[in-house]
Amino acid sequence: MEYEPTQPVNLPIADYIELEFFLMDVRPGVKPDAFVSELVHRWLAIEMERLSLRKNGQAIRGYQWKNLFLPDGTNLRTSHNGVIEFAKVIGDHIVSEDGASLTPSQFANRHAKGRNAWRFVWVRYPGDEYWIRAANCRTRADELRLRQSKSFPQASTTV
Repeated sequence: MEYEPTQPVNLPIADYIELEFFLMDVRPGVKPDAFVSELVHRWLAIEMERLSLRKNGQAIRGYQWKNLFLPDGTNLRTSHNGVIEFAKVIGDHIVSEDGASLTPSQFANRHAKGRNAWRFVWVRYPGDEYWIRAANCRTRADELRLRQSKSFPQASTTV
């Protein structure tokens, strides 16, 4: 095994413990340090690609689904009566396997009626290994926006 110098990164102990327990359940044998390193590598790759797109003057393509942005290359999955269907974000559209351009609701309801797309559509972002229910992606996006808004100083309303 080759020596690799490391630098500690401090996390709140509660977050570290929560991550450690989560990994024990979901990815046994994976240590938090290795997992965080993997996340940082993925994040850097995505951010470098995003930065290079901005430098070239090209906008990041994707589909805006209410408060959730699905970048170009995002995969979608749904199922009904044991039949699994896939779609992909191509440019600014969601395109099914048969080439039809759909909204998330149309994708979820192709073979059924009245299904909530947030509950019946699963999302896999470019570079991710796992599918995430769209409702969970939406919740995470809301939580992230809330955390970010709390971290910025609020303008004073007193004169």
